[in-house]
Amino acid sequence: MKKRRSKKSNKTWWKQPANLIVGLFILVAFVRSEEGQLIIEYGVNLLLFILMMYLIYRYLKRKKVLQPTYDLSDVDKMEGLEFEHFLVPLFEKIGYRAEVTKGSGDYGADLILRKKQKKYVVQAKRYSKSIGVSAVQEIVAAMGYYKANGAMVITNSYFTPAAENLAKANKVRLIDRDELGYMMYKEKKFRNIFAPS
Repeated sequence: MKKRRSKKSNKTWWKQPANLIVGLFILVAFVRSEEGQLIIEYGVNLLLFILMMYLIYRYLKRKKVLQPTYDLSDVDKMEGLEFEHFLVPLFEKIGYRAEVTKGSGDYGADLILRKKQKKYVVQAKRYSKSIGVSAVQEIVAAMGYYKANGAMVITNSYFTPAAENLAKANKVRLIDRDELGYMMYKEKKFRNIFAPS
């Protein structure tokens, strides 16, 4: 004798009309009471507050106000060539194969980065002053010479507005002091192993 399987209802509670009607009556009674209105008002205000805080957080993060950074005081003491060699393990840590070009006759590129089938040229500027348009012009020329897919200028300082405009027009990525510090902060292993002494 075969046992009959008990058929379980596949309907979920909100698809059953009786449950919907009861739920609707409870909701109406809840909304009509003073306590229910207060709870809904507090809930809406809380959601608006959370949304406002989230939008402020996104804005500050985009403006790089909330990004933690790494102390670059040791980097500021480096010589130019030392700074170039210092950047090699950082770029390798984030997935590039990096090499320093020969010092003289490098045609404006201090580092050559490779990732997958693409080549990038980098100019490293360890300066105490802001970086102007000449650095961008040199790396644009180097990009053509090395037949690179992209270019970037990285510095322990900041860029002038003119340099930023020229870089944007030529699709050159600029990495300033804040972004360099953030890259070093983000790579904790890099920070522990390769931080300058």
